[in-house]
Amino acid sequence: MLLIFLLIVIIMAISIIYFKQKNYRASIYYELTNDNMFKVIFDKGRYGEYLTSRIIEKYALKSHKQLFNVYIQKKNSNDWTEVDLVFIDRTGLYVIESKNYSGWIFGNENQSQWTQTMPNNKKFKFYNPIRQNATHIRAIQNFLGLPDEALHSVIVFSERCQLKKVEVTSENVHVLKRENVRRFIETRNQSGTSFFSKSDIEAIYKKLLPQMQVSEVVKAQHLQTIQQKYKN
Repeated sequence: MLLIFLLIVIIMAISIIYFKQKNYRASIYYELTNDNMFKVIFDKGRYGEYLTSRIIEKYALKSHKQLFNVYIQKKNSNDWTEVDLVFIDRTGLYVIESKNYSGWIFGNENQSQWTQTMPNNKKFKFYNPIRQNATHIRAIQNFLGLPDEALHSVIVFSERCQLKKVEVTSENVHVLKRENVRRFIETRNQSGTSFFSKSDIEAIYKKLLPQMQVSEVVKAQHLQTIQQKYKN
């Protein structure tokens, strides 16, 4: 009896992995990154990006485009910035910063540090993601020459957290949980101002695509800069 039970469990596990793999390989995320599924699943940051991307892929207009881990060199600088996820459709270019956090989140758009409070009451400070994303947006804007109103900053937190007190006043800044991404996309589809035609979307995509394929030297340089920044 125990042997039969174990056999059933093994078959079920194999089936789940098979269908997860099949679903993953059909995604835009895999098409562009070619990352191994298990590498993504066991990397909390990348898995959050993937989950957000799948929602966008399902509910955005068919003409939309996505890019991941886009490296842009800062204006008049040797430094680079890395963007988690870029989503382009007729309503603009959305620069998405993925925060796959748990706990309670507190923050104000104007604060330099936000707070993550865990169930055991331990608190952790992290850099204001709106400010972090503003750096990404400036780099992309300088690179593409797009108007302010066509650019949107989107901070996506995981379903495992609660946004207890997060204050945002800027019109083109959005802070939401991943479970609300579908509603956000559908609202933009229905009432968002059109900025780009299909040819505009394609042109922007083609210009940004090579920025996903930068050298390992650039990636290492960027990582070193980030590590030094947090060390200081």
